[in-house]
Amino acid sequence: MNKNHEILFTPMQVGAVTVKNRFVHAPMEGTTPVEWMSGYKFNENSREYLLERARSGVGLIIPGITCVKSMMGNKWLYQNEKMFMGPVKDLMDEIHQYGTKFFLQIGAGFGRVLVMQEMLKKMMTGKVMGKLTGTNKLLTAASDDIPNVWDPNVRHRAMTEQEIQDIIDGYVKSAVLCQKAGIDGIEIHAVHEGYLLDQFTIANTNKRTDQYGGSLENRCRFVTQIIRGIKEACGKDYPVVVRYSVTSKMRGFNQGALPGEEYEEFGRDREESIACARILEEAGADALDADNGSYDSWFWAHPPMYMPLACNLDDAAFIKQYVKIPVFCAGRMEDPDISSEAIASGKIDGVTIGRQLLADGEYCKKVEEGRLADIRPCIACHNGCFAISKEPNGITGTNPVGNGHCAINPQTLEENKKAITPASVKKKVAIVGGGIGGMEAARVAALRGHEVTIYEKSGELGGVFIAAAAPDFKEKDKMLIQWYIRQMETLKVKICLHTDMTPQMLSDLDAEEVIVATGASPRRLKVEGADSEKVMNAVEYLRGYKECGERVVIIGGGLTGCEIAYDAVRKGKKPVIVEMLDDILNVPHLCAANSNMLREIIRCYKIPVYTGVKTTAITEDGVVIEGKDGRRTIPADSVVTSIGYIPENKLAEAGKSVHVIGDASKVGNLMNAVWQANETARAI
Repeated sequence: MNKNHEILFTPMQVGAVTVKNRFVHAPMEGTTPVEWMSGYKFNENSREYLLERARSGVGLIIPGITCVKSMMGNKWLYQNEKMFMGPVKDLMDEIHQYGTKFFLQIGAGFGRVLVMQEMLKKMMTGKVMGKLTGTNKLLTAASDDIPNVWDPNVRHRAMTEQEIQDIIDGYVKSAVLCQKAGIDGIEIHAVHEGYLLDQFTIANTNKRTDQYGGSLENRCRFVTQIIRGIKEACGKDYPVVVRYSVTSKMRGFNQGALPGEEYEEFGRDREESIACARILEEAGADALDADNGSYDSWFWAHPPMYMPLACNLDDAAFIKQYVKIPVFCAGRMEDPDISSEAIASGKIDGVTIGRQLLADGEYCKKVEEGRLADIRPCIACHNGCFAISKEPNGITGTNPVGNGHCAINPQTLEENKKAITPASVKKKVAIVGGGIGGMEAARVAALRGHEVTIYEKSGELGGVFIAAAAPDFKEKDKMLIQWYIRQMETLKVKICLHTDMTPQMLSDLDAEEVIVATGASPRRLKVEGADSEKVMNAVEYLRGYKECGERVVIIGGGLTGCEIAYDAVRKGKKPVIVEMLDDILNVPHLCAANSNMLREIIRCYKIPVYTGVKTTAITEDGVVIEGKDGRRTIPADSVVTSIGYIPENKLAEAGKSVHVIGDASKVGNLMNAVWQANETARAI
């Protein structure tokens, strides 16, 4: 172990419970052992996931939210004693064998942050539909008459005082059951991220005139009554942690503030946060599990790669000065050097790790053993874990595979189903293409005992992902490439660079299985002037193959185009985005945290955006566009095209046992490539 990291493995006290180290598993959707949406049942998929994290050294596990009342069926959590005293208690007994503690996160509800999928909207607003489906009207209520985050046209009704009391009673009875089942403590969700309890505490989302509105003490009354109720029922030694946003980072409804931006706080600011934290402590809270943000500024609570590492540390350290209870910090805290220094200097007491534990369940163990280069890094893409998006048709979309998974680790939450087992027959496997998909296929095939060779036409491994990782805010992407290269070396995968495979060469190979992972080629812009020297595609820009001038027009406002605009403005250039569709970032299953931050970046940096326009020509003066407002020329020294890709699959019909994967099969994102590569290699 690195000596500087030793402090991460010292114990900490949370109420009367001693946690063996400073690592806290962050609550993430999908990881709870108690499924709750349509009644309650034990989540078998979480068992092996949670046990692996316990075996690998996590000190305190806090899984994703379990609501105190189910969304469908109007069932209360505390009514499930058989489940808690059966499979949940059995799981606790197993987790405790590794010295790990477990706190269940219990949520009050969603209010205005409730994801507005079309069916849910109908169930919420339609009396007949709601009655037929048994929708829990309690969990769709809010602190006040306020607009929904996902669809501001939908407004939430204010909860009644009786409904508030019902939730408090539900919390207390559920905590008693948790204690009985061997669960070590409770985390209250949440005075955090704009969820229901947070809506009560913030003045601009709570205009109530009863005992739960007005002064800060009144606005905090809901959560303090929950804390006091649990303490009275379970004893003062039973830990209660509060998930806590130190500041809201809101400029207004559906408006987030960027790091370093000057703005007037619409939600909870630092000054009020001091008073709020002290109220929670006085009520009996044993720790604050802290970060920042709300659904209006979602990129603070769910930081994408555009956010700096440890983005919430300054605010967590700020609030720790004003309370005596421990403070944990979440938000890209996976760098052990940063975490160690923060704890050693007294800024925080524990480090809450989320997506990094999805990407690599052995993260804590590898830090303890000093094997940092072996940690598969989280790249903060949200594609597998939380791909909740606003789709182009206005409907809110969710991850088709279910949240809590991982784009770069297909085994997450499917540890048994997707276990990598020895092959019954060892084969010679040829992989054409040394990008991420090709290397994932090689990694899994080699782990299964196959003899693997990669054939790559360029002189380096990484494929198009090298370009994707080029911007300075993509440090984790660069680390992922290096992680894969290290796996190739460790597993002794043979690498043949500068090998442009042809169908004949493929037929002549001494290989029993062939995996084609040749990726895709950029689409070419077909307008007058597209062959000009000032024109380059996205890869050419990102790799620096062509020099880019000061005024740069990016044709294509998808994810890559917007990221290029951000990269360009950071380099002092003057980018302009041109998009044929009516809006930018029309990318299926792109997490709203990522897209929202990019939109705020474009706003803050005043990057001009032209949507609903067609590029008709590129001239010496610039880019000619046409739209509903007519024809105009945008001055440009350089033009970057980011208009999609075409599969590079000339080897698909080359005979033998050929498996075509990733972009060579169908253009998608990194998750598609990694998951398909993993599945293919497990099957041969």
